[in-house]
Amino acid sequence: MSQSDPAEKNSNWPSALNPSSLQESSVAPSKRYQDFPWSIRVAQRSWLLAIAIPIFLRSVLRGKVPWMLTVVIGASAVCGLVGFLATYYSLIRYPYMGLVDAADGDLYAKHVESKSKVLFGFLKAIGLICGVVMVVGPLLDGKVDTREALFLLYVLPVVGFIGFLVFRYNRLDHPTVATFLRCSMGLGVLLFPLFIPGLILGSLRGKALLEEAELKMDSERKYVS
Repeated sequence: MSQSDPAEKNSNWPSALNPSSLQESSVAPSKRYQDFPWSIRVAQRSWLLAIAIPIFLRSVLRGKVPWMLTVVIGASAVCGLVGFLATYYSLIRYPYMGLVDAADGDLYAKHVESKSKVLFGFLKAIGLICGVVMVVGPLLDGKVDTREALFLLYVLPVVGFIGFLVFRYNRLDHPTVATFLRCSMGLGVLLFPLFIPGLILGSLRGKALLEEAELKMDSERKYVS
């Protein structure tokens, strides 16, 4: 991490994993989005661009200019790759940043969390139903070829993760997952199997850092008393 990273300079950031600062940040945020670690800002903007480029240039996609179609798809793919790598880095480097809200709102808060909870819940339910249908479909004929087996191997974890988000997920209880959703703008859910190693490493690192912070706080209390 470069020395210019705001998260490294400010001891109030959850990079120090002070439980009290984490709680205060989630209740009354005081940090601006521009002060978030660079990797999180890059991840969010890259995922948005990966989706926005083909949407805004849909007229080009409909045109009869093959090389322009290649350019648009390539640019979107590059943005998606950058977002993927930045999200992976953020998961491992800042596993608890999902608990931190920006005072002026980050891109995830503005474009995802600001939406109606009812609508968001409905979309998750639809995603779960669609995932189940995709899993059950290849099994109906009783025959599963190699391609279908690989497809199921990928889709089953995605469906399981969507089910977890619908029935079990809580931001405060699952900070690494919150970081994952925030960095990937929720789009990472579709690539969940690829993020499993990063989520495991981030969870382990976050737990270790949190335990270290709690031990430090306990020792400070004993010293003061």
